Order: sequence, then structure tokens, then C-alpha cells
Amino acid sequence: MKPPSQSKRDQAFLFPILGRILLFAWLWWILTGGAPTSWGVGIPAVLAATYVSLQLSRRKFFSLNYFSLLRFILFFLWQSLRAGIDVAKRVLQPRLPLNPGLVEFPTQLPPKTPARTLLVYTINLLPGTLVARIHRHRLTLHVLDIQAPIIEEVQALETRIATLFRLQHTNSEQNKETGNGVI
Repeated sequence: MKPPSQSKRDQAFLFPILGRILLFAWLWWILTGGAPTSWGVGIPAVLAATYVSLQLSRRKFFSLNYFSLLRFILFFLWQSLRAGIDVAKRVLQPRLPLNPGLVEFPTQLPPKTPARTLLVYTINLLPGTLVARIHRHRLTLHVLDIQAPIIEEVQALETRIATLFRLQHTNSEQNKETGNGVI
């Protein structure tokens, strides 16, 4: 007979696995309409999803501030609308200046973190901007107009993302000292 502590460890190990297997199998069944022929692909998919889920649940990636998440979503939607209108004006009115170029943005978000990834993806989703190169402590941005206040806008975005992930963040004076960051 197993000691009680061993039995509790076995349960603590098995319940998360079985719960996930059942959850992912149920989701597979829903997605495939219960088709029995789908289980040839479904069983490996359920097992893979269970494995990945267990691996990810053991890591503490970040802590989100959910109020800041709502504020970030609203900020992103507003910036997308504003930038989309600007790009549309430039396309429809050729006399508006297009002054494309590369701009360096020194970032304070730690590399290889969800916060940095969100910053890069968000910049890429905003019309008129694209991250051309990622360096350890800076980003090279391709922009439609190097005269636009890109550095200030990306700083505001970075500050919101730092707040969202509850990271220490300061609007560093070094960004102001580097001028507009145009390459």
C-alpha cells in the first residue's frame, strides 16, 4: 500500500493531465462535430495540446494588469484608426508628403519577453510603421514619414505596454537626447 503522501502526489500529477485531456478531447469533438473519422488526427492533437498546456502552465510568463489591458485595447484601436486615416489621406491625395525612412527607437522593454513581442507586433499592426530590425535594446522602424513624431508615439505605446505587464518603466531622457532617431 502506498503512503498517503505518495497517493496525494499521484493525484496532483494525474488530475491536471486528465483534466486537460478531457477538455481538449471535448473541444476536438465540438470542432469536428463528433465525426469518428477525425480521431486519427484528433488523438495526437489532443495529446500535443495537453503536453504544451502543461509546459506553459509551469512557467510564470507575466502578470497582466487587466484594467490596463482594456485601456491598451482602446488606445490601440484609436491609434489604428488615426494612422489608417493618415495613410488613406496620403494614398488618396498624392500631394501629401511621403517621406519614408528608417528610425531608431531605443526600447526599455526586456528582450525576448511577451512585453517586447507585443510592442513589435503592435507597431507592425499600426498603419505606416513596420519594425525592420530588432536589436537587443533598440528597434529599427520603417516609417512613411520621418518628420512625424514617431519616437513620441512609440514611447507612449511602450509605456502602456510596460504598465500592462506591470514592468518598471521610465520615459528615459536618452530618447530625447538622440534627437528624432532618423538614420
